[in-house]
Order: sequence, then structure tokens, then C-alpha cells
Amino acid sequence: MSDTEKVTNLKLLASHSEAGNVRTFVFETGGLTWTAGQAQGYRLPQAGDTDDENQRWFTIASAPSEHEIHISTRVSESKFKQSLNALQVGDTIQSFGLEGDFTWEEEPSAPVVLVAGGIGITPFRSILLARSTAGKKLNATLLYFNRTDEVPFRSELKALEDKHPEFTMLVVIGEPISADAILEHAPQAHSQVVYLSGPEPMVENVGSDLKERGVQVKQDWFPGYDDKSY
Repeated sequence: MSDTEKVTNLKLLASHSEAGNVRTFVFETGGLTWTAGQAQGYRLPQAGDTDDENQRWFTIASAPSEHEIHISTRVSESKFKQSLNALQVGDTIQSFGLEGDFTWEEEPSAPVVLVAGGIGITPFRSILLARSTAGKKLNATLLYFNRTDEVPFRSELKALEDKHPEFTMLVVIGEPISADAILEHAPQAHSQVVYLSGPEPMVENVGSDLKERGVQVKQDWFPGYDDKSY
């Protein structure tokens, strides 16, 4: 965060568990206007003196129509995550910046394939809910890879699938994420845009593999996660 960047204090409104160690923290928007799929920076001075300790970027998990900012994350033992988890209703977090073009706003849109690795589901929750609320079609196949059967947002995504016959979700448990797996579960990915979201090493490696095979890929990666923690 630069010294000249605008900082806004956001008040915590609520928090709740999603699944496993994933928790959602609900903040006021502070007047922010964002596009579903974008990310923002956050700072908790109490987490430490350095940027590595007290700053993180999160994709906003809520749709703009919800009029709240949701940070949904795995609560690890890091100083930042523990400080975040210790916040009480009414406490504040510092927000700054707004970045990202991992968005899907076209309407009408060609069918796409969405690939989420674990907590990489957060931009898709925002994007799919925003499109549904706006009356847009969800012309998509969602491949949702998880390490365990504790699957965040499963019921919400299933409700969208029930509402939108053009939308299909496949939850894949315990299977490594690879280009081969993606093309096996969604062979149409050869001719559709693939949105790939998850831990940074997976997104980089699998994204490169897909591109080498001629697949068009949009990527969003989550630093601090790997194939054992996503």
C-alpha cells in the first residue's frame, strides 16, 4: 500500500462459518463500487509491523447487489488471519485499492467453463450471483475441485443450478487439479473460455498447460495456498 493510496475503514457487521475452516467476514462497503470478480487490499495494523504480516488482498466474495463486502477465507495460523478472526462486530479493517479483470459481464455471452480450486470459488460466487440478480444467463459449467467434502457455498451454488437450467456444477472431491482433469470433466473447454481460480502454483501451472493446448484462459490466483491447503 502506497503512502498516497486512499484508505477506508470498514466496520465488521457479522461473521459466520461456511465449511471446514472457511469463514466469511461481512463488512460495510464504505461506499465502494466494484465489479463482481474484483479484489481489494486490506490491512490490520494489529497483525504486525510489516506489510507481509498486516496486509492481504482478497477477491470480494459478495455480489455488488448484496451491498456488503464479504471476505471469505480459510482461517489459518497466520498473524493476519488470526487478527481477522479476532475482530468483533463494530471493529474495523482498513481497505485500499481495487483491482482485477477476472470478470464475466458479457450479455448475451458464449458458454464458459469456470474452474475453482477450493477457496478459489470466491470470485465465482460473486460473479454468478451478480449475473443471476441482473437477470443474465449463467451459460457456464462450474468445475469445483475440493480436497475434502467440506465444500464452501455448496448450497448457494446448488440453488443457482436449480434456478438456471443452463448452469451446471460438478463438485470434484480429492482429485488433483490438472489440465487433463479439466478437459476430461469438461471437454467443451477446448473451444470455450476457461476461468481458472485457486492457489497460485496451480493456476500458473495448469493455466500454462491449458494455454499450450490452445485453450483460452483467464486466471485469478490466491497467494499463500498450495495443493495441500486450498
